[in-house]
Amino acid sequence: MEKETQTEIMKSSDRDYQGRESAAVSAIKKAIPESLKENVVASSKGMFCELFENSLFPSHYCASATDGVGTKLLIASALQKFDTIGQDLVAMNANDLATLGQVQPFLFMNYFAAQSGMHKHAGEIMKGVVNGLDYCEASKIFQSPIRLNMGKGETASVDELLGGIQKGMGFDIAGCMIGFIDKKKMPGPVKVDDKIIALPSSGPHSNGYTDIRLNLLKGEFEEREEFRRMYKGKFTLEDDFEGKSIGDWLLEPTKIYTKDMAKVSSTFSVMGINNTGFGLKNFNRIHQPVEFSINAPLEPQPIFSLLQKESGFSDEEMYTRFNMGMGFFIISDSQDVQEILSVVKNAQIVGEVKKSHETRTVLHKGKKILFQGY
Repeated sequence: MEKETQTEIMKSSDRDYQGRESAAVSAIKKAIPESLKENVVASSKGMFCELFENSLFPSHYCASATDGVGTKLLIASALQKFDTIGQDLVAMNANDLATLGQVQPFLFMNYFAAQSGMHKHAGEIMKGVVNGLDYCEASKIFQSPIRLNMGKGETASVDELLGGIQKGMGFDIAGCMIGFIDKKKMPGPVKVDDKIIALPSSGPHSNGYTDIRLNLLKGEFEEREEFRRMYKGKFTLEDDFEGKSIGDWLLEPTKIYTKDMAKVSSTFSVMGINNTGFGLKNFNRIHQPVEFSINAPLEPQPIFSLLQKESGFSDEEMYTRFNMGMGFFIISDSQDVQEILSVVKNAQIVGEVKKSHETRTVLHKGKKILFQGY
């Protein structure tokens, strides 16, 4: 089969999956009665985390986020290395909360569902969670008594419910994080001429791993035939690439930006954008009639170039599916940029906010690439 044909089949399958997921999300929203969302702050709907009014702390919003790690877990399973994916789990939640700037993380809770063969690795997974929470502890930066706590966890034995790349080794992890933010310290709306600062990612983070795995890897570690035949790549996880193994590239933990945002937001009024699933479309979550213009993107890590070469994805697809080396964005007043850059390591101005009649994001990379909707 020609590679172009394989790529088109995979794209069609991806569209089908996105359509089914979109339908599921729509059905879930319809099933939730308004009474269970009566305290949610309307402007937070569709953002990275939802905010809730609460009578116990009326001067603060309660912020909540929840997420998992996705099929990056299969890479951990294939390498039999489980001590970093807990950080990914924390990061997927913490970085959503960090978009608010002065949010103070208070509680992290997790769920571990596993087949019996995975029980022996539970401690390794928790080690990664603990490391991730250490990166989130910002109470000293905020000079606040609110400290991050490890909340209730749950472990479920589900041999009949899950499957994995090896028999008896299926598992999934999920988490949620709750924090508080003073209503007076909420980031304001973005303004025309605001600057966009990008903070580098540590790699693919925890997004797009189905595309990454199926396009880069042979999948010889996958014992289930129906899934092994989906792999179209030519590499193994042990293959060397740019000085380290493909496996090391793909298992690199997601960077956590909580402390960076705490340092910046303690002095400046800023808004954060977590460059997670859907890539640059994440800017469009800010429903204001502005254009987010990216004209000097960071150079992506080599693993992204290899992925684009092997997959045949266009620039538009790459910047929609992956973070492309930019893990988090800070939108700030142009007058504050240089001081912010002195606080945050390796950050760079990559664009600015422009006038527009609609919410949209434009990447200038040889040509204009338009991103609309979310």
